[in-house]
Amino acid sequence: MAAGLAGCGHNMSDLQHWVAEQIAQPGGHVPPIPDVPPYKGYNYPGHSKDPFDSKILLQIYNAAHRANVKFNPNRPRQYLEQFPLDSLKMVGTLVDHGTTWALIQTPDGTIERVKIGNYMGQHDGKITAISSDSVKLREIVPDGFGGYKEQPASIAMGQTK
Repeated sequence: MAAGLAGCGHNMSDLQHWVAEQIAQPGGHVPPIPDVPPYKGYNYPGHSKDPFDSKILLQIYNAAHRANVKFNPNRPRQYLEQFPLDSLKMVGTLVDHGTTWALIQTPDGTIERVKIGNYMGQHDGKITAISSDSVKLREIVPDGFGGYKEQPASIAMGQTK
């Protein structure tokens, strides 16, 4: 190992000559630093309301809980409640003894009939109206504050939600 280190100390004249040539060459041109204009702040005109203000969120929270939407999680589930609403398709209607029925096709192709008051979809979607071209429901969905809210939904003839 001593022989290897000793080899580094001899005949460095080539290296010294190359370094001297590099130092003797003229340096390149460096452009001047550009002027940076001073920062001008922008005052947003809609600053009167802070969307993250806890008072505003508390008002929304209280309004949601005043709605006091309740549902019965122990209610026996109907067949069409196992399917997402957007996977069901309305394919027709019929009237039998004064009752209007909607014909709903499931993802596996079977046809089920439903009437006002029946449930379908995975959000406690209670059927509130049936017309010749659509089924209207009222779903119960989480409100984001630990409670629930009612939300309208519908299925049009030949289309998914």
